[in-house]
Amino acid sequence: MKLPTDFRVVCSVCGEPRLAASDFAPAQLKKKHPRCRSCAPNKFSNQTSGAHQSRKESRIAVDLRAIYGDQLREQVSFELIPKQLVAQGKVAERACTYVADFVYTDRDGTVHVVDAKGWRTEVYRLKKKLMLMVHGIRIEEM
Repeated sequence: MKLPTDFRVVCSVCGEPRLAASDFAPAQLKKKHPRCRSCAPNKFSNQTSGAHQSRKESRIAVDLRAIYGDQLREQVSFELIPKQLVAQGKVAERACTYVADFVYTDRDGTVHVVDAKGWRTEVYRLKKKLMLMVHGIRIEEM
């Protein structure tokens, strides 16, 4: 069945109506909750012992594990902004954190944070700047 050129489908992730012909993969259109290409561009990968968000992240993990071995840590969380409390001790704003894909320490004692980046979002750009300001760590993108 051929869809009209102006046929729109609502993405289950972002909730925006998008053109079915250009913004969705044919397999996604057959699903009950379709995701547009911009919301689900990566394919889940389980090539190594741990599950990774993309094939690129999985390849980087294999390379870094071969070089750094036990020094390599994955999915390490860094707090950028602490939670904000109101007078009664209730949480007004939750803490803002950055979850690094890979973290390792070299022989000099320098901490390296590596991120397998496919798409640099505005939120990521802000968190990258906050990592440098708060922790003094520059994120390395691969």
